[in-house]
Amino acid sequence: MPELPRIAEDARFVRPERAAGAPHVVVDGPRMEGTVLALSHWRGSGTPLELAADTSAAIADRYLDAEATGPEVHALTNNHFDEDGLFAIWMLLARPGRDDRARRLAVAAAEAGDFGTWTDPAAARCALAAMAMAEPATTPLPAARAAVAAADGHDPAGALYEAVLPEVGRLLDDPDRFRPLWERRWAAVEADLALLDAGEGTIEEAPEADVAIVRGPRPLVPMAVHPRTERMRVLTVTEAGLLVLTHRYETWVDFVSRPLAPRVDLAPLLPRLQAIEDRPVTWRFEGVEPITPRLFPVGPDGRVARSGIAAERLVEELAAVLQAAGAGGPHA
Repeated sequence: MPELPRIAEDARFVRPERAAGAPHVVVDGPRMEGTVLALSHWRGSGTPLELAADTSAAIADRYLDAEATGPEVHALTNNHFDEDGLFAIWMLLARPGRDDRARRLAVAAAEAGDFGTWTDPAAARCALAAMAMAEPATTPLPAARAAVAAADGHDPAGALYEAVLPEVGRLLDDPDRFRPLWERRWAAVEADLALLDAGEGTIEEAPEADVAIVRGPRPLVPMAVHPRTERMRVLTVTEAGLLVLTHRYETWVDFVSRPLAPRVDLAPLLPRLQAIEDRPVTWRFEGVEPITPRLFPVGPDGRVARSGIAAERLVEELAAVLQAAGAGGPHA
């Protein structure tokens, strides 16, 4: 096995537009010209198999324990800003020890941010705060606001990393200090968890289609739903007749901790749904390439609209398409 490139002690984050062509480590993104090592759960990234994990932060965690001895690399980069990339890059630059609580929390927060799954509320709160730091309406960081304002239609990921990375250590050490950044969104998570606990919202699983049918008075946030089901297709059903099927993010990446049913092109399902639909809507599927693609009906105005199809009927039709494609649920 070739030696792993060694991230230098003085390594720093470099914006992706400045990193291409020079030797660098890609963290949570695709390889570029000059990439000598990828620490990424993106498919096709070429991350070493011995480091493979569900999130890029977990991959970074394994890298820190790998005692790399190969040629030094002084630049880390990523082409998009999100929680997984942020916490992974922070770990590789800060080098927290194996037993450091901040390191464990970083890995858990990355999972909460990417997949909406968590067991420690602090991890979910850190993920919420991290994204709030990068959004113009909520960030307390002038550099983050400036990065978005100066983007001019371009992705400001590099400038956002430069603005937010210095705050990550403090966030992980004391999430409560950043309460104004996570409090409102965490309250929404708690409200939806309360609905589920009270039975006003329910999750019913259909293993044959790897679907969780989530019913409630409104769409429930993923951080309330995903920790309570391992199904990778989530069908949201509301009292107003909303019916939206979403593929979870886990099915887009190289997920290694357990087998997942593959994504399937649901375009063949559209004519069948249209034939049984009794409302003036058009069924659409966003394809298998988006990170969290949806199957849903739209009205004449192009917006998601009410459907006349029962959730159970949609799941029945979905299961038939999946069976024809040879791809049901992994636990069916």
